[in-house]
Amino acid sequence: MKLVTRAQWGARPWREPNGSIPYAGPRKGTKCHYLGTPYTFGPHDTCPAYVRKLQASHMDVNGWSDIGYSFVVCEHGYVFEGRGLVRRNSANGNVPLNEAHYAVAALLGASGSTHPTDAQLNGMRDAIDYCRTHGPAGPEIKGHRDGYPTACPGDVLYAWVQQGAPRPTPTPAADRRRLDEEMM
Repeated sequence: MKLVTRAQWGARPWREPNGSIPYAGPRKGTKCHYLGTPYTFGPHDTCPAYVRKLQASHMDVNGWSDIGYSFVVCEHGYVFEGRGLVRRNSANGNVPLNEAHYAVAALLGASGSTHPTDAQLNGMRDAIDYCRTHGPAGPEIKGHRDGYPTACPGDVLYAWVQQGAPRPTPTPAADRRRLDEEMM
């Protein structure tokens, strides 16, 4: 897993006390998310800035104590640590839903770049497996829309979730082409 820690992406400190609320017990699994806004793939050096922008929006616009997700995965397959394994997320809809599942988000848009790259799907799977191995996450893999009325994680990512979130067949050349085409 290509993990990018909070310090490495330049995260702001979370607000106390809500930003440090630990999970009360084990999670049933993970819920997958997307941005739900326009997003266009770019070079990897722009990804940390976008995650900082996302955190600022969650904190300054939504009034949350931190970025809402446990982990965020860019189109290049890097897994950015959000609230991580210990601190309860705020992305799944309400406290019981947030308590039940980790929240793993793809930098993927409702328009623009709407189809995840193979690297991104592998990163999503890495994050899910990391939650299972290092956090008390059970086997469930669901979309945000499972249990909360939303279009998230979008139809394309949701279809992948419904297939059991399989690892894609390695095609790095196809990923490079898709990234190049969507940046044009």
